[in-house]
Amino acid sequence: MRRTLTFLSGLALLAGAAVAAAPAAGAIDPAKGYAGICAGADALSGVTVVIDFQELDGNGGVAAPTITRCSPNASPGTDRTGIKALQDAGISVQGTVRWGLGFVCRLENRPSSTEILPRTSNPTYKEPCANTPPADAYWGYWHANGSGSTWAYSSFGALNRNVIPGGFEGWSFSLNKTATTNPPPEVTPTNPAVNPNNPTVSLSVDDLDRKITLGQSTGLTWLSTNATAVTAHAVSPTSGGGSWSGSLAVPGGTQSVTPTAVGTYTYTVKASGTGGNVYSTATLTVQ
Repeated sequence: MRRTLTFLSGLALLAGAAVAAAPAAGAIDPAKGYAGICAGADALSGVTVVIDFQELDGNGGVAAPTITRCSPNASPGTDRTGIKALQDAGISVQGTVRWGLGFVCRLENRPSSTEILPRTSNPTYKEPCANTPPADAYWGYWHANGSGSTWAYSSFGALNRNVIPGGFEGWSFSLNKTATTNPPPEVTPTNPAVNPNNPTVSLSVDDLDRKITLGQSTGLTWLSTNATAVTAHAVSPTSGGGSWSGSLAVPGGTQSVTPTAVGTYTYTVKASGTGGNVYSTATLTVQ
């Protein structure tokens, strides 16, 4: 089933107040990633994952302190989605029945199915992780390129968005907030190893599951920083994937593509700046 990312930007899925029966966070796989901001050989190839439980911390006596953890990239230079970055950091992540990891429902088993989420509109709500979340109780998804000190709310879900090497991936629980009061993680997303002049770029497919039916169109959306030029660099295979070439808008935008053959296509975007050239890819399956 085709579903595009529009009003559910950055939505992960739900969380709320905890009760004593809810298990505490602590399912981190110690064999993956490590605590703290990415450093050393991982400083510019890994990504730092921040999990801020906000109102979940201490509700019902269940501690859930903020997690800051490096997610190394085992294959530097290759793209990773936000979901893969969570998994590589050893973070336990669960999606929904309907959309899988297209919507993140639980991080480190929070909120559990037994937690009461005190939404203003439904004070006894419990999240079953069956479908999409209510807009007043969910995991918000944020990102930063590591060169500044502020977070940006993601316009794509973590399964559709590639992380920025050296940057930050943030998850912050939002309860009874609005689009303007949704809280970013309370960790400053600054990586001392990142040159603030280096360009960054990310490319995403607008369809939630990155799948369309032959004859349909979809959008490819890019976002860059510190770039003087952005180019639709390549599509592989070279035929059947639709038109993807030439100069693109800086710093970002969306371009429609209409594949002409069934298959799986990888699109590459290139960003150029004073700090060099960087690339990002996105994959689309045409059925």
